[in-house]
Amino acid sequence: MNSREEIKAIVESQRAFFKTNTTLDLSYRIDALKKLKAMVISHEKEMEEALEKDLGRHYVEAYFCDIGSIILEINETIAGLKKWARPEIHFSGLACFPSIITNVYKMPYGNTLIISPFNFPFLLSLGVLIPAIAGGNTAVIKASSKSAHCTALLKKMVAETFPSNYITVIDGGHDVADFCLEERFDKIFYTGSPKVAVKDCILQSS
Repeated sequence: MNSREEIKAIVESQRAFFKTNTTLDLSYRIDALKKLKAMVISHEKEMEEALEKDLGRHYVEAYFCDIGSIILEINETIAGLKKWARPEIHFSGLACFPSIITNVYKMPYGNTLIISPFNFPFLLSLGVLIPAIAGGNTAVIKASSKSAHCTALLKKMVAETFPSNYITVIDGGHDVADFCLEERFDKIFYTGSPKVAVKDCILQSS
């Protein structure tokens, strides 16, 4: 379990890394997505075993609901990212004359927090990580303490694949989630109950 001080250090290191503009490079993002795909494929059996231990999920269901879906989404994101990241040109309207053309540039949020639930511990963590990477962000994943085997494996896989100042996994209960929310994140991805979400919003804004 991570302490408040450890989480603060992680967030600060990710913020410093984001400010280097390394993640703005499309080739860097695509390379990271390829690494993520290779990570999932190489740990497929371990992921299936962890899902069976935590949730009693059959390996066929585990593949189609978690693993295969992640791989498909990575493939689609890699294929479309260059097109999606292009600047868009829009007609501003006569009210903005003499500026009638607007260029819209796709910029990352920055430092993101992904709070994932126990019932889809890979799909709703790595699946959310895909657009976070594609958008040029760093990410902290707060994994559920209720799916212990999946969380331990997720932590191991990500640590072996990415530097912690880019992407990292934090484990622990609600107290650890609160430690995360005490820090400032530019975007929070949350899957769970509305009651907890309201509490999270209050903590983040305070």
